[in-house]
Amino acid sequence: MQSDIDRAIADGSAATLAATLEGATAAEIQYAARRLRSDDIPPEKSFKRAKSFAKRAEPSARMVACHMLFETLPKQPDGAVPLLERLLDDDEPTVRDTAATVTGRLLRRHFDTMIEVLQTWRNSPSPNVRRAVAVAAGRAARPQRPEWAEPLLKLVEPLLEDRDRLIRRSLGPSALGGSLLDCYPRLAFEYLTQWSTSNDEQVLWNIAMAFSTPAAATMVKKALIILRKLSLDERRFVWRAVASALWKLGRKCPEIVRPELARWIEDEDRVEVAREALKHL
Repeated sequence: MQSDIDRAIADGSAATLAATLEGATAAEIQYAARRLRSDDIPPEKSFKRAKSFAKRAEPSARMVACHMLFETLPKQPDGAVPLLERLLDDDEPTVRDTAATVTGRLLRRHFDTMIEVLQTWRNSPSPNVRRAVAVAAGRAARPQRPEWAEPLLKLVEPLLEDRDRLIRRSLGPSALGGSLLDCYPRLAFEYLTQWSTSNDEQVLWNIAMAFSTPAAATMVKKALIILRKLSLDERRFVWRAVASALWKLGRKCPEIVRPELARWIEDEDRVEVAREALKHL
């Protein structure tokens, strides 16, 4: 496939390359983008190419544009930032996901610059762009960069109340529980504890779902302190999230969670939560 891509690029036709890339793997699309943005091409020309591919009808061509922006954006921010934002709101899910992945890579590579961009994107009218903030924060988290912990937690904080289904799926069980709690357990737990004092049901859902992840199993006793409190919430949206967290934790730490649920069965305020969790254990 790489030889076909090389020939299409040598041919100089965007249409030929786009046709060649239909059905290509993610690795092959990245290869095409690297070839198109080679070091001997001026940034202006590389950005012009990215814009050209971003306008094409083929999703694979727009995915190439996303990857080209990884190198182009720092050199052409005035044009590349709006273009990336547009690709994040593309009609095609694979393009949106590629753009979100590139956004996360950019945040890791150019943290101080990109976090300011993402702070503005939290207020976007597009849920796809707001979702990308959560995705990027999760992808940027690294244990080797402890200084990023608080900025990333503060970055996603305004999204805790966001009701959009795609955003909450990318936030509570993914960015928060799957990445930030895993990479920065002490500080992330402190933030989750602080956020758990909210009365907003969407915030509390995100907190509960953050404790449904493997990272939470490493601190299951501490997680139960928060989940005990949330289990008393009478709103189904909240207590069902608590039940979900408990059965997932229960599968990893049955010796701790099962006795807890056994006590809840005898507690009229928590019995529904316990029954729901035990269905899956």
